[in-house]
Amino acid sequence: MEMPMSPRPDRTTRALRNLIGPATFAVALLAFTLLASSAASANTLLVDGFEAPEEPATSVLTGIGERQFNAFSPTVLGGVRGLYHHTYTNPLGSVSALAAGNGVLSSSNGVGVQNEVLVLYGAFTRPTLEPEVGGPRLGLDARPYDSFQLDFTGMASTMNINIVLYTSAPLDPTAPLYYSSVGLNVAPAAPGAALQVVVPFASDASFNFGQVDGIALVIDRANGATGTAWTLDGFSLVSTVPEPTPALMWLAGAAVLGWLSRRQRVRAQA
Repeated sequence: MEMPMSPRPDRTTRALRNLIGPATFAVALLAFTLLASSAASANTLLVDGFEAPEEPATSVLTGIGERQFNAFSPTVLGGVRGLYHHTYTNPLGSVSALAAGNGVLSSSNGVGVQNEVLVLYGAFTRPTLEPEVGGPRLGLDARPYDSFQLDFTGMASTMNINIVLYTSAPLDPTAPLYYSSVGLNVAPAAPGAALQVVVPFASDASFNFGQVDGIALVIDRANGATGTAWTLDGFSLVSTVPEPTPALMWLAGAAVLGWLSRRQRVRAQA
């Protein structure tokens, strides 16, 4: 039985292997393969997983109205989460309910209800909702990140998402920019389906992303919808720019060291 012949390496591959040595060539090839095929790691900072309080904090409105309350927990970025539940249209007196805790933040609204939910962190947790008044400041360096990520386990209809960042240290005191905001409409593939939303930061070169002191997440109905419902189980800052894994960087470094070592041996023999 004739054994199949292995494919012969091309001239470029043979030249590279002769130049850096077989062992170093193998390491370099493995590093290149990992770089081409492995998923890149990304920076992630969990703002809120909605674990606290253990017993969900709830708000129920049956007319036009609003309610604001805070929850304190070390699992929340900055140690405190503020919630603002506002119903601004409710002609039938239907129920508008908001619950936070046990790993989720959920909103459910009856027929004819239009409402908005504000989820507040850092300086925005002040009762006045005016961060410049003072209060806890996050002092967060957001430069390692470029987007927000929201993980919905269910969404009934199209919703409007707005996210506002606040800094108490504007880059240019003569023309201070205290806020950076971004917004978009999102819709599930089907009513009630899960949805992961990634919202890129606003392109505000004048905003100080190196010191973010407050974050406000606003979830509202879109396109005049009523009776909306959704469940959110995670809110994070993420980086969508690929970064090499530590193992890949180690392999690449080993390949370079191997090449340098072989080069020195060749020079010594010359």
